Amino acid sequence: MKFLKIIALSGFILLSAGCGGEKNTGNAAVERFDLKKELHDLTFDKNKAPTEIAGLEMILIKNGKIIFEDAEGMARYVDGANVPLTINYKVRIASISKFMLTLAFMTLVEEGKVNLDADISDYLGFTLRNPNFPDRPITARQVLAHISSIRDGSYYYMGIDQNFKDFFIPGTSEKSADHYENGAHFANGENQGPGDFFTYSNLNFGIISGIAENVSGTRMDLFVKERLLDPLGLDASFNVCTLYENGFAKLATLYRRGRDETAWDPKSPWVEQVDGDPIRCYYDGPLVARGDTPDFSELDSYQIGKNPTLFSPQGGLRVSASDLAVIMQMILNGGKHNGKQIIPKSALDKMMTPVWQYDDTLKNGHTGGEAAIDDDRAKGMMITYGLSTHIIDLKDWGLTEKSRILYGHLGSAYGLQGQFWFDPNTNDGIIAFVTGLGDDPTKAKATIPLLAIEEAVLRLGLKGLEIH
Repeated sequence: MKFLKIIALSGFILLSAGCGGEKNTGNAAVERFDLKKELHDLTFDKNKAPTEIAGLEMILIKNGKIIFEDAEGMARYVDGANVPLTINYKVRIASISKFMLTLAFMTLVEEGKVNLDADISDYLGFTLRNPNFPDRPITARQVLAHISSIRDGSYYYMGIDQNFKDFFIPGTSEKSADHYENGAHFANGENQGPGDFFTYSNLNFGIISGIAENVSGTRMDLFVKERLLDPLGLDASFNVCTLYENGFAKLATLYRRGRDETAWDPKSPWVEQVDGDPIRCYYDGPLVARGDTPDFSELDSYQIGKNPTLFSPQGGLRVSASDLAVIMQMILNGGKHNGKQIIPKSALDKMMTPVWQYDDTLKNGHTGGEAAIDDDRAKGMMITYGLSTHIIDLKDWGLTEKSRILYGHLGSAYGLQGQFWFDPNTNDGIIAFVTGLGDDPTKAKATIPLLAIEEAVLRLGLKGLEIH
């Protein structure tokens, strides 16, 4: 069994280079499943992958303990050679960031500093109402569950000197008309008011960051660091330029073949999308070459609550699979880490309690996430949501015969396809992300409401859990 490498980890033995397991199939020969080989083939064998990928990190947790960890592919392409990816390389995890921000935000709720059902205007420093439903307050619970009636418009981020209330109130500054986009950040229509209809919205998390900043008095990136990352001993950040040591040595680059999602070119070289060289510190912020020390002086003038979209609260957290495993184990341990309560269990329970569920008779939501409303491929992806928590039943997707509920979040941006799923009943979990795509991933057909490459990774993770 040459593929097995035994490593001592956290007091138990981990078969890290292979997830070998034997399954008795009655009178048939014993079947062996080698998860490491499957992931290797998915990464390097174009005939076995629905979409070519640049790299992949995966960690499996069973009964609260890590049972498998592996990384395949490249972290970066430098001087004509691939730098091998490991589970300790940090990547921009896209919308999984929303879940992590919410973990920190919920500490304010449990401290009684934020009421989930109060008018968010009470915390933002300005009145935020949907002008099409002016008599209906918007609450933090609605914002976190994507039923707030807030929409993204054509963009949902601003530079350091801009004011994010211009998204919601026209005429407040010279640029407000541009940002307001003629009301594009608000739903308009029957049954589209606050609390009525689910539509996935990134701008919701600029709002959550604004609440967190104003209530805590701390800039969003530092707030998450103080409330979540530091107590867990994690060197991760929403402010990517704080990870500059040794030339950003543990920061992986996200790739596509082609310029962006509108210009795929499977025959082109891998093109850096995010965290290449140079690195942009935050939206419209300075560029820093790998090997240089960032200048953070511009942030000295930052005004709390003025532009909480600056560090991309909807998707800008840089964190590794091994970091996420620490967070997941904390969640599965009722919010405790090394005997210390990091996130109150009551906060976790609130996050996992469904707030919205799709009702086919009411047609009360767009279930395809960020996919176009007429994209049948994605319909049914999101049918139950808690507080920043995507809730799925594997049986609904045909992945299990019996009902099995997973909680967590997906992440998709700049070539990343990430998954963070856990089962609090069994204390199992899957952490996986692809770090680059060779072609438009929607071209390959999936059998569940995810992309085919996401389905392939999820199926391998589930099988890896099953055989242990």
